[in-house]
Amino acid sequence: MEKSNIFKKILAIMGLLLIPFVALYTYSNQVSVKVVQEEIQQNNRNKLSFLVQQIDDQFDQLMTSVNNLGIEPRVKSFIAMDPASSSYSSFQLKLELQEELERRGKTGGWSHSYTLYAPLSDQVVSTHGSITFKKLFHDEIVSKPVDPFAWKFEPVNNSRVPDSFVFRTVEPLSAYDHTEQADLIGEIRVGVKDIGDMLTSFKADSSGDPFLYHPDYAPIVTRTANMERIKELIPTFATTKGMTKEQGSFITSLQGESYMVTFTKSDTIDWYLIEYVPLESILYPITSSRNWFWLSMSVIAIISVLAAFLLYKNVQVPIRELFLAAKRLRKGDYTVRVDSGKTDEFGYLFDQFNLMSEQIQDLIDRVYEEKLRSREATLKQLQSQINPHFLYNCLFFMKNMTRLGEREAVMAMAVKLGEYYRYTTHVDQQDTTVRDEIKLISNYLSIQNMRMNRIQFDIDIPEQMEELSLPRLLLQPIVENAIIHGIEQKEDAGSISIKGWSSSDGFVITIDDDGIGMTEEELAALRETISLPGEANGSCGMRNVHQRLIHKYGSRSGLELDHSPAGGLRVTVRWKEDAEHV
Repeated sequence: MEKSNIFKKILAIMGLLLIPFVALYTYSNQVSVKVVQEEIQQNNRNKLSFLVQQIDDQFDQLMTSVNNLGIEPRVKSFIAMDPASSSYSSFQLKLELQEELERRGKTGGWSHSYTLYAPLSDQVVSTHGSITFKKLFHDEIVSKPVDPFAWKFEPVNNSRVPDSFVFRTVEPLSAYDHTEQADLIGEIRVGVKDIGDMLTSFKADSSGDPFLYHPDYAPIVTRTANMERIKELIPTFATTKGMTKEQGSFITSLQGESYMVTFTKSDTIDWYLIEYVPLESILYPITSSRNWFWLSMSVIAIISVLAAFLLYKNVQVPIRELFLAAKRLRKGDYTVRVDSGKTDEFGYLFDQFNLMSEQIQDLIDRVYEEKLRSREATLKQLQSQINPHFLYNCLFFMKNMTRLGEREAVMAMAVKLGEYYRYTTHVDQQDTTVRDEIKLISNYLSIQNMRMNRIQFDIDIPEQMEELSLPRLLLQPIVENAIIHGIEQKEDAGSISIKGWSSSDGFVITIDDDGIGMTEEELAALRETISLPGEANGSCGMRNVHQRLIHKYGSRSGLELDHSPAGGLRVTVRWKEDAEHV
């Protein structure tokens, strides 16, 4: 069972209920945005087309006004002026003509200046106040073709002449290829300031930022234009659209913000009128509605998650606690209790579970206590079984030595035997120290050596291990097994080595003998025999030692059996002081 199985299911159900609404709204929102964008694009194109038409009309009016100057009487007189005439008459004619041109320049929506040049008399009349145009006309216009049908843009060229749109005409029109043969060259010049003011007025009624663009010149912008944004937009416009269309619109991203760009081309001046509008400001009503929808969905989702959490906390969590407690109970942990402090149906179930677990634990404890008593009785029975046999052999040895007159041997045997039996018959205390257990082994091996006179033994136990607590008669059965089943089966002498040490995993004592040893099959069978749980059947010396170690110190303690480097059997005794098993 997963930790949040029900919680995940509840969230999945709520998600399935909300997904259709979210999908339907998302589709509807996309359709609405598309329709609004198309309508606004069309509206912007219409507004730009109207503004371009106004600009073209204004330029056409100015072009007509300069074309009609040739029929004016003063202009005709200016054309026919004799270079040899008196200075006063020429000055008076030019002055009257200039006043007429200045009057014309003040009419119309844009301020503009006129310049007339008569190549035959090399005379110039101009209302442009910043420079005398005689040199300009003589050096840059005369002997060059003049297009009498097109406006040209002349940017600032290191002179006092500002950026201007210029239209020039010739009289007669047949002389436009050879202006030095013309009777008159007329020019009208319109500064970009008035065009910028016109764009500024248009911007006041629009949410965008319009500007005029030509790939060869700097853009003409409003007084409040964002030049950084315009410079970023121009490459996008030039590369994306390639200026292959007369008008159109597209959406682009500038500095991480989306913009709707609308453009249309002026046929008169051959410039593009471009306007860019932040898409967010256009779609604000839809965006606001979308934001409110997502806010509402977020609130619903939060409420759903909260409801799922409460359901999980009040239903799933108690069920899981009961489930985990039942699993621990099944594994043998009868101390498990469920404590939730609830007063509902789950509280009643928890109380009944705790009562059942407590009753089972009480029953197990009683059975376990009876089993311990049985183990102690078995241990005492083992002692009573071992001692008579050993005592018989020792008494038989003493009888033989007495017959031979070996008084010292009899006394030594009596002393060792007395110490041995004083230790083994003291059964009221089940634990002892390593020192006392090793002393018992030393007495036992000394007695066996006096009996057979062919046993050598070596005992090496560190001092820090001598005071360790150990169950009584733990090592004696192992040593006895080494003598009876190992060394006594040999014809020559034998030896036993007992060594101890401590490690991070606990304490270790090894008993090595050089007896006849065991085959791999016999060794495997013995390992299996000592590992069998339950009470021993028949002989149970080493098996009893192994089970006592496991019972007292835990499953990581016990006996390990292997071939000894000396040739016989090695028995390794491992244990670790553990408060849980002491």
